[in-house]
Amino acid sequence: MAEREPNRRLAALMSEAGLTNKGLAKRMSDLSKLDGSEPIAPSHTNVEKWLSGATKRPKARTCHVLVKVLSHVLGRPVTMDDVGYGEVSAENVDDTLEYPETISDSITSLTQLASFELRPSGQSDRLLVVPAAWSSLLVKWMFGSDGERSRPVEPRPIGEFDVQAVHDATTMFAGYDYRYGGGRPKPLVAQYLESEVLPLLPHVSPDNELGRRYFQEVAALTRLAGWTCYDTGQHALAQRYLHHAFRLARAAGDRALAGRILAGMSHQANFLGYYEQAVHLARAASQGARGQATPTAMALFHSMEARALSSQGNEQEATTAMREAEKSLSASNPANDPNWIRYFDLAELNAEFAHCFRDLDKPDLATEHAARSIESSDSLYVRSLSFCRTVLATSYLQANEVEQAVTVAREVVDTAAGLKSYRVNSYLDEFRDRLRQHSDSSAVAAFEDYAADSMPSSLLRVL
Repeated sequence: MAEREPNRRLAALMSEAGLTNKGLAKRMSDLSKLDGSEPIAPSHTNVEKWLSGATKRPKARTCHVLVKVLSHVLGRPVTMDDVGYGEVSAENVDDTLEYPETISDSITSLTQLASFELRPSGQSDRLLVVPAAWSSLLVKWMFGSDGERSRPVEPRPIGEFDVQAVHDATTMFAGYDYRYGGGRPKPLVAQYLESEVLPLLPHVSPDNELGRRYFQEVAALTRLAGWTCYDTGQHALAQRYLHHAFRLARAAGDRALAGRILAGMSHQANFLGYYEQAVHLARAASQGARGQATPTAMALFHSMEARALSSQGNEQEATTAMREAEKSLSASNPANDPNWIRYFDLAELNAEFAHCFRDLDKPDLATEHAARSIESSDSLYVRSLSFCRTVLATSYLQANEVEQAVTVAREVVDTAAGLKSYRVNSYLDEFRDRLRQHSDSSAVAAFEDYAADSMPSSLLRVL
């Protein structure tokens, strides 16, 4: 193992400027909130690691703020070479998908992500989905340690009230998400993260029971932040939120929740057409969480695997995964399930199977499972019902039952007009693409007129 090389250049400049570790960290945090870019939240512990060489180089954004602070205090330009970080690239390089070595690193990235939502500057529009990041994450999952190496800065006692507050916030925002689409709670989740959670998180340790539970709740809330971005079509932002939710779940030692987050990544990868990555993510979820996840969670993981395999047209393996999902759910006991998986019931399982059979071009089975799901779904899950009704309408089209297809699809139009969900609109657009193959039917023109009259033009793609 290479010896640490102390950063003597940085130490000398700090000494000249009369800055302590805490003083430098605070000035950097304050400046980052004022310079029109992403805020950061370094701690005195971070500064100590830069000085000792334990951290070879901070993230690019952190380095740029560091030299700005030193330049201001010293009254002269300070360069990257001056502080020993000459290899740092130009500012505004996105590093929010780098796997965070410490919780502090994750907090810095999450602060940036929340800022994208609350103070739009166009930076989030330049972010890209990076499929390779999913593969890198799986290496950490399968071979890395769950242990948290960093220690909290100036530990503060927290109480049951703090844990419950985050739990209740997540439950409330999730209810909005289910019923009204991700677009409505998305800014609320970002605001709560930024104002209530991220300032406290650096002071909490996951090494004790209350701290561990706090990290679990924050991971679940961060997952929801990613999910609302996914539902509104902000895929790059969603990928990054889920990335850090996974990191927080691992810090809490909750492999079941980490698996749930991987399953969400699989869902997004499948939606975007990265089918092979979607299979790998779903399989990693079930393999890595086996023995810790409840049967209900395992049913979800196998369902995601089946969805991705069906997208590939791999009927044999998709059928095996569906059987595993069905077997797992039959063994479930909802009383033992954590809050984040209690939504997954027989209606959800049938909805997943309906998706699978639609993609495997088996309309009779897709129709059967979609109808079962709709019949037993809780009315809270408005968006999920819209998905399932669209799958049902599509399965009718696959069976050349056009009149029934458009009758069901009208119900989706009625709901989609009020939902803030990019994904629901995407489902409708895909259905309308398929419907064009039946343009000789008078029902098609009538449906298009109905959709045009019922939905805002901004939501209805021109075909």
